[in-house]
Amino acid sequence: MLDTVDPRQHDKDKVYLKGKDKIVPPFRFGVEDVATKMWFHKLAYPGQCLTNSHLDIIFYYLRKKGKYAKEPKVKFTTTDCLFFKTIHALYEKFIAQKKNLSLITAQHAIADYIRGRKMLCGSPWHLCDHVLFIIHMETESHWILGRLNIEERRMYMYNSLSTAMKDSAAIKACQPFAVLLPHFFALFDEFKKENKPVCLDPFEVVKVDGLPQQTSNDCGCFVASFAEYFIDMKPIPPIFDVEKHRDRLAVLFYKYARMKELDFIDSEDEAPPKGPKKNLS
Repeated sequence: MLDTVDPRQHDKDKVYLKGKDKIVPPFRFGVEDVATKMWFHKLAYPGQCLTNSHLDIIFYYLRKKGKYAKEPKVKFTTTDCLFFKTIHALYEKFIAQKKNLSLITAQHAIADYIRGRKMLCGSPWHLCDHVLFIIHMETESHWILGRLNIEERRMYMYNSLSTAMKDSAAIKACQPFAVLLPHFFALFDEFKKENKPVCLDPFEVVKVDGLPQQTSNDCGCFVASFAEYFIDMKPIPPIFDVEKHRDRLAVLFYKYARMKELDFIDSEDEAPPKGPKKNLS
């Protein structure tokens, strides 16, 4: 991963010499292929914003880690960036149509996520105690982590840039989850207890206090690390070495990709489909 430009001419978006940025063949990470070295550069260096691609790949492997662990410390699953976009789009329509409940159906994409059918390594939510959400505050260009405790019917919000204004915006970004998911749960018998209807009241949104705070554009790394601390049932330290966390993620993913490439390893969920795809049109 050399072939970089002169550091005196450093530009965050122009790190590699022309033609030296490509990875051929691309590294296959299950949910997405990575074809440029810049993907790793953005992951490794503090102050670089992580993209949807970074978080989708990271949360896929967290999900995979939980699903295939022999003795998982916590029963959980995760979602992806598309889930966030989907539920926010539905919420906007829901509010615009004066809370039209006919929009919430068992055929909606959100229902497929809940069934565990929408993503690689997805688990049905009724078999989990927690669901971890990637949430993007578009007006703030900021990532936060949401965690739903299904038993408590409570959503926890992890924000690495906590001020009164940004916390208010973060809680607002959690509202589509808090408002719509109770209605989706009501569609499935698995979420009903003692044959009683599921409560349709919005989930309570609780801010998690005492978190380390970012000083640069590192919110994506904080989100990934907050999720991993929770999954491993480890307390989140008040002092957070973001460079160490970024280095670790970049090295782990690069070494894993190289190992797969050299040893021709593909897990069952990452293997390409056998035979031609069916025409669904």
